[in-house]
Order: sequence, then structure tokens, then C-alpha cells
Amino acid sequence: MRFRKLLILVLSLCVASVIAVTHMNNLPAFVVIAPGYLVQAWLFEHHLALGGFGYHATMVGVSTLVWTLIIVGLVGAGRFVRRIVLIS
Repeated sequence: MRFRKLLILVLSLCVASVIAVTHMNNLPAFVVIAPGYLVQAWLFEHHLALGGFGYHATMVGVSTLVWTLIIVGLVGAGRFVRRIVLIS
């Protein structure tokens, strides 16, 4: 059950990142895709940048991974705090 929830979260964030790549003209879309954009900029500076499909795959993949880790981390921290509060 827990794995299924994580899979749904990852897939929904992947879809959000794909949509954000195609709509880079507004701020919420740029915030969603920003981690992937930063990684792609770093790759460009080090002459390792990918073009075409690799560009989009890097931006979507990194953004999905970063937002998944942020959300899972916040949920874990919330559960930890809740557990401490309930014990006290």
C-alpha cells in the first residue's frame, strides 16, 4: 500500500513536470521545473549538456526526483513531530 502511494506521487509529479516544461511562460510552471533547469544549466556550464529529448528528460526527471524527495521528507518530518507530540 505504501509503495503504491509513492508510485502515484512520483507519476503525478512526473506529469506535472512534463506539463511545466511545455508551459515555461508562467511562474508556477517554472517553480515546478526549476530543479531540472538548474541541473541542465550546470551541465551546460561543464560542457555536458544534453540536447533534444535528453534536455527534456533531464529537466523532467530531476524535477520529479527533487519534488518527490521534498514531499516525502516533509511527510516524514510531520509524522515524526506528530509522534513526539502524541507521546508527550
